[in-house]
Amino acid sequence: MNILELCLSPSLGGLELYAFRSSLALSGKHHVISVIVTDGKLAGRYAENPELEVRHYRYSRSYLPLTNARKLAALIDENDIDILHMHWGNDLALAALAKTLSAKKPRLVYTRQMLITRMKNDIYHRFLYRRMDLMLTITRALEKSAQELIPYAAARITTLYYGVKSPASFLDAENIGKQRASLGFDADDFIAGLFGRLEHGKGQHLLIEALAAAKKDGIDMKALLVGHEMTPGYIDTLKQLADELGVSSNIVFSGFVPDPQALMQLCDCVVLATFEETFGLVLPEAMRAGVAVLGSNAGGVPEIIKHEQTGLLFETRDARSLYAQLARLYNQPALKQRLAANGKRRADEDFNEHKHFDELERHFSTLLGGHQPAEL
Repeated sequence: MNILELCLSPSLGGLELYAFRSSLALSGKHHVISVIVTDGKLAGRYAENPELEVRHYRYSRSYLPLTNARKLAALIDENDIDILHMHWGNDLALAALAKTLSAKKPRLVYTRQMLITRMKNDIYHRFLYRRMDLMLTITRALEKSAQELIPYAAARITTLYYGVKSPASFLDAENIGKQRASLGFDADDFIAGLFGRLEHGKGQHLLIEALAAAKKDGIDMKALLVGHEMTPGYIDTLKQLADELGVSSNIVFSGFVPDPQALMQLCDCVVLATFEETFGLVLPEAMRAGVAVLGSNAGGVPEIIKHEQTGLLFETRDARSLYAQLARLYNQPALKQRLAANGKRRADEDFNEHKHFDELERHFSTLLGGHQPAEL
């Protein structure tokens, strides 16, 4: 297959990294051209992998980006592109126009990772979505919402869960102890890890408040907060909160790390406290690392965590509820071990990166073997 991966987002989050991972995974078997934005944060990842074929486009804010669409259509025809795989919602107009203008008319596949917030039933959106051959949503909840809000495309919307890698290596007890010590933790500390950008919506403050609640009950929990601050000074806000609640000595801020699964293995559990996460990539990453997980009971998280089977759920935005579930793991080591083992089995089966990209290829192949839907 000849595949074009399109992502002109200037950011570098889960969506953009998935576009990059798709390019890497698919280029092993197929001819893949990646189209990314000039000077975007994603460019560095591609620069580190010179074997990938890349084109750089300037992003247009126009509702009908005709200049870029003509350029992309020419690229499609010159390279006999079979599949145009896009990721960022803002690129849909570009992808739909390029498909329309091209002679090749590639199948347009949209991996949808963000919530859809309103009905897409106007003339403009009908034009765009009727040129889409397949939408792959990352959760069943998102699939259901998309089918309701884009009813004329409902038959072309289905779910494909994210896949994540297994850790590069699993740490033994000795190495876990050494790395804990290097961060200032003791070997027998109970550590809750939270991995994600430092911002209010990610809920780091909820974990800090949960530690304070634990301290009042005589329970000495620790926290490892991993990630970079989105707004300069926000880390100081979190540190001030921890100081006011008397738990500043219980918390280590590590900043961004390129291999979070290594640090996850130092933790007794990994917490996802985001107010509403569409998927929550850190959860299957931690599960594949063999670590118990706790997640906010909102968005796509309940599809990843089966409560009391593969992890624990707590009420979103509720630090007391989070503390109650943390206390269960603290007081019941057997429960923590059972959830970690069950979670690893679930993630190895359902959130396996190799299986994910095999399934993505299957979707592509099915489209190419079928008939193009009418463009109305």
